[in-house]
Amino acid sequence: MNSASSSKAEHAARVLGNMTIVDAGEVQTHLLPALARIEGPTTLGFLNAHGVNLSWSDAGIAASFAGLDFLLRDGIGVDICCQRLGWKSGANLNGTDFIPMLLDHCRGSVALLGTQSPWLDDAARKIADQGHEVVLTHHGFEETEFYVSKVLEARPDIVVLAMGMPKQEKIALAIKQAADWPVLIVCGGAILDWIAERFARAPEFFRRNHLEWAYRLYKEPRRLFRRYVIGNPLLLSRLHAIGRAVRKADIVPKNIAQG
Repeated sequence: MNSASSSKAEHAARVLGNMTIVDAGEVQTHLLPALARIEGPTTLGFLNAHGVNLSWSDAGIAASFAGLDFLLRDGIGVDICCQRLGWKSGANLNGTDFIPMLLDHCRGSVALLGTQSPWLDDAARKIADQGHEVVLTHHGFEETEFYVSKVLEARPDIVVLAMGMPKQEKIALAIKQAADWPVLIVCGGAILDWIAERFARAPEFFRRNHLEWAYRLYKEPRRLFRRYVIGNPLLLSRLHAIGRAVRKADIVPKNIAQG
């Protein structure tokens, strides 16, 4: 393996090692309570195969993922990575399912940053109807400094960034660096679109059998072909190099039960 590939593998290994592994039974007993009792600005993100591939290709993106306080496993691609690396993979905690659970558990004022109208407005109404005070909304097409300024002005308890990878992870770290109060900053991808029901969830059969990606590919082939049909096999082809980097640096993911 040449030095360039070795460096890329190290980036991906560092990101995978930043994951917090959570068993299904620990979501309610450990993870949600930990997120509800934060004492300072705290970032939360989700790592799927696409995120690992982005981290392989770009050191700056890798640094953003590696800098998140809580990075949760999302999807079968990263599950396979964990298995090949000899790690426990824990529960599949995708943002579409987990973030509504989080909002139900962690009450307070909320800033919603991402997507665009009318879906942003619809999501804001639904979240407000659940008892949250929505203090800030804005579409997801501004530069980082804009969002940092708006969040500092509004001082919400929770920020939901729904801009997609890797923009939202970069903005999350910038907000954390600037904030001086306990704010939970969540990288949510398309979560506001899902809450607004812009997209239909896969039928239960697909979700139960870890095939939601196949349903989404069927519904949005042009947008998701590269991510799923090319990206997933590409990640598998990189696992040997990532494994070498993991063993060389003695990297292991965190476990929520161990703090």
